[in-house]
Amino acid sequence: MLRVEAITHMQALDVARLQDGQRIEVAGYYAGNTLGGGHFTWFAHEQREEDGGTCFRAHDQASGRFLRDLDGPLTPGMFGALGDGSDQYTALKQLADTASAQQRDVVFPAGDYASSGTGLRFTGIRVTGAGPTRTTVRYTRDTRGSLVEINDGATLSGMTLDGNVSDDPAHWSTSNHDAFTGALPLDLIGHDVTVHDVVCRRSPLACLRAGARNFVLRDVVAEHARGNYGDGFFIVDAHDGLVERCQARDFTRIGFVSDTYGNSPEYILSERIDFIDCLAENGHHASIDYGDDEYNAGFWAENSDNVRFINCRSRNTTHYGFVATTGRVPTLGFGHFTLRGCIAETTGDGYVLSDLRSIPVRHTVDDCLARDVARGFCIEMGLAASRFTGQRLTTHLRGRRRSGNTLSLTGDGHIDIRHLDETWQTFHPRRHESIRASYASVVAADGFKGDLHLAHFQSRHGETDEPAAVGFKLIGQSHLRDFTLSGTHAQLFHVPAERISLHDCEIPSGWVKAFNALDVDACRLGDGVPRFDIFDTTQHHRYRHCRFDFTPGGGHLYLHNSDKRNSRHVVHFEQCRFKKDLARHGSMITLDAAPGVFMADESNYLTFHNCTFENTGSATDTPAIQTLQRPPQASLTGHGNRKNAAIGALTAFELDDGLMADG
Repeated sequence: MLRVEAITHMQALDVARLQDGQRIEVAGYYAGNTLGGGHFTWFAHEQREEDGGTCFRAHDQASGRFLRDLDGPLTPGMFGALGDGSDQYTALKQLADTASAQQRDVVFPAGDYASSGTGLRFTGIRVTGAGPTRTTVRYTRDTRGSLVEINDGATLSGMTLDGNVSDDPAHWSTSNHDAFTGALPLDLIGHDVTVHDVVCRRSPLACLRAGARNFVLRDVVAEHARGNYGDGFFIVDAHDGLVERCQARDFTRIGFVSDTYGNSPEYILSERIDFIDCLAENGHHASIDYGDDEYNAGFWAENSDNVRFINCRSRNTTHYGFVATTGRVPTLGFGHFTLRGCIAETTGDGYVLSDLRSIPVRHTVDDCLARDVARGFCIEMGLAASRFTGQRLTTHLRGRRRSGNTLSLTGDGHIDIRHLDETWQTFHPRRHESIRASYASVVAADGFKGDLHLAHFQSRHGETDEPAAVGFKLIGQSHLRDFTLSGTHAQLFHVPAERISLHDCEIPSGWVKAFNALDVDACRLGDGVPRFDIFDTTQHHRYRHCRFDFTPGGGHLYLHNSDKRNSRHVVHFEQCRFKKDLARHGSMITLDAAPGVFMADESNYLTFHNCTFENTGSATDTPAIQTLQRPPQASLTGHGNRKNAAIGALTAFELDDGLMADG
């Protein structure tokens, strides 16, 4: 066996004196360095292309090749890349091309592998480093491109990829968002690709882009993304992906994105993507896209279907924690999103969940928390077919902004939530109690026209941790098809709906407009403010097993028939209890009608069954029930300090002359 010091020495051998099959031992790729050495065999008739690492020709010889004896993976040193910080693009490119062509795995020892070029593509092989803190592949120029690409069947692990983004400007502005230079550190393409234990950093675009099918990202960190598209992870037109235990840090737009390109066909979108145990933190500034602001967020799924966020966390972002919406045509016609065990904290809106561009959506949200936020869950659905189902939702609201709330509703759709728990960290009760304030727990300032079903909603003030009423204010163009509320202490500042059902609630004050039906069961009502308003135009208006205690606040139940097209107003009270100091605070119930129905042919009717009226003050002629309509003036007069025996067993009151006051 011949022995030489370097590759160039092997190439300088007089091959005329070498036997076909002659073996040569090379001490190192370069003289004086043992890295990249190995055993070679001379094949006199071989004519394959040189590759800079496994195949060399002799100087000035067209025929014959020195072929490296291989019994394991390739290394950068075999191609002359020493990992000493000097530019090694040519060697690295030859390594990637040769390893992919020969389907040989690659091992990067510890080192700093600088590259002045992009497009290092590995296909169908394993590429392994010594660990993210020991092996770095680093871009050194300023031209856009993808530094490393992994393609069909490839696996990458154990290294840091650095895109060499330019420094932040002294001042951010709309003109310098796209001024950053450098390369995208890692691009996933093709199918069946895996990345784990990798750091991707310093990119003028996303730190990692995945446009693959059947991909896995595990224990990957993306940090310091800059520019108009400065995302941590950008998943685009991808299918069947798992993103697990990954982190996005210090990004200008979004930490984790599932989306499609703007020019993709309508039926192309990202589908079946799972984000599990992922963290997005320290998002800042937001970017400029299409001439307008594009908000900063931790997680954003758009033009996607069947995306799941499981035990994920977003913190310290300027605008949103989680956004989930769809605008392309999903496989089954609906976009599906699941959020379970997620936390959004230190941001503006914790969760923004919507449909987009005429594609209905199904959101399932379970055991999620919005902490240190202005608004907790913003549901923006324009389509009646869209649906939001949630349970065990929690908010810790900053309470500093006048528009703070746990639920913000816009559009249409069906919302069904069980077990909500909110805490106001900083709270101004007088502002909250004002009917004109938008500082409420549930708000639809721009209008909501769908179905809203809530149960077991609890509210408390952070300073005292005392229970408080949940505030509802649905204004703008709000007109719900159906509203149900159960197991809740609430103030209904403004709730208009075709059908309203209240069960097992404590409602000290309210302004309710029921156009079709109102059903109130086992509730305590009217303790808090001077008037509890019911605007009603229906013949299906019933209270069962309710308690009206107007003594503390001196209020009364105000029944207002506001629709002259349906002048008949029928209210049924079954097994209800009424208490009030009549002499001091006036009547318990007022039945009113709009001017257009004062002279209607059909009168209004109130029916009582097994109800109790108790005057808690001195004897008075003030009626327990009064009407402001014509004709006639009806009343149920209270005569004693306690329950009057004559009316204690009253079963019906239908404008009976025997129960009316004189005149």
